[in-house]
Amino acid sequence: MDTDTALFWLKLVHTLITLTNMAALGYILYCGLTGRFGAWLNVALVLIAVEGAALVAFGLNCPLQLWARALKGVDGATDDLFLPDWIGANIVQVSTPFALVGIGLVLRNHLARRKLASAQQSRKRGPDTSS
Repeated sequence: MDTDTALFWLKLVHTLITLTNMAALGYILYCGLTGRFGAWLNVALVLIAVEGAALVAFGLNCPLQLWARALKGVDGATDDLFLPDWIGANIVQVSTPFALVGIGLVLRNHLARRKLASAQQSRKRGPDTSS
């Protein structure tokens, strides 16, 4: 496979991953704001966790961007997405605060749900007469 073909496929896969992660992040925020839970939230959380782990493992650089740079033989910024350049240049800085807020909201909702379930369980058992 020649370099241009490899770069095309790399950009296509990278763009699809980026769009999927943006959708996952949006869904996490939606669930955090509405209190929704379910399998799709779990999928979204795993996707964002995998992306975060990959970024941390590669020194806050996207491994696919590093691969694109290697294929092109450049050290600086490169167009490695079929999206506007400003998205690729700012995606981590913009998405990280949204991810933290979304995950924080989901965690808050989860803890509130557990507290409510615990209180309901206590009421079902009745008053504590062991003392």
